[in-house]
Amino acid sequence: MNNQNKNIAVTIDTLFADTWLMVCQLRNGVSIENGKALYRRACEQIDKTRQSLIDAGFSNAAIDHMSYAQCALLDESVMNRGVKDAGYEQWLQSPLQTKYFNTLEAGDKLWDRIRTVLHEPAPDPAVLICFHRVLTLGFSGKYQESENNHREDVLTALTNQVPPYALVASQPLVSQPARYFSRRRIYWLGWIGGLVALGALWWGLSSSLQQLVHQWLNQG
Repeated sequence: MNNQNKNIAVTIDTLFADTWLMVCQLRNGVSIENGKALYRRACEQIDKTRQSLIDAGFSNAAIDHMSYAQCALLDESVMNRGVKDAGYEQWLQSPLQTKYFNTLEAGDKLWDRIRTVLHEPAPDPAVLICFHRVLTLGFSGKYQESENNHREDVLTALTNQVPPYALVASQPLVSQPARYFSRRRIYWLGWIGGLVALGALWWGLSSSLQQLVHQWLNQG
């Protein structure tokens, strides 16, 4: 893996860090008491990330792919928790993919985008990295209840072309693992990246960062 792709991975993982964190919290059972506040925070993340990608000089096509993947991941992470709380009700009214892309078919369309990019002669490494992160964070779409191995095959194809998750220096580390995560959750999060870097990131999440996430989810 060349250094340029590693640098791109650091950029992508830095710009999307808030979304990766929010998704992990949602998939680990964080309840949503204020759906509007969470929805507003998600929109802020999408807008901020898109502008940062523009400022970083990524192409319009690449930004469109990555923003679509971000919306699809957040939508699925909220809607597929098996809990019809305030977050579910808010997303039911206006999924992010509808707000930003006027579609309700991200479960299919994101897979189409991934397939298209993978078959390009010279796919944009930033897009591949973003797609890889979205799948490792649990996005399934139309393969949610399927026994088809296609999802795993695509994930393997992406994994073979991208660097591992980047441990971003700006994300805080502490010497002791945060109490919020059980052994089972640490194992699941370690699976996301498959390497020590991601495990170290999550073992090192500070209690203050956890409190910040809860404020995002529940603030009025």
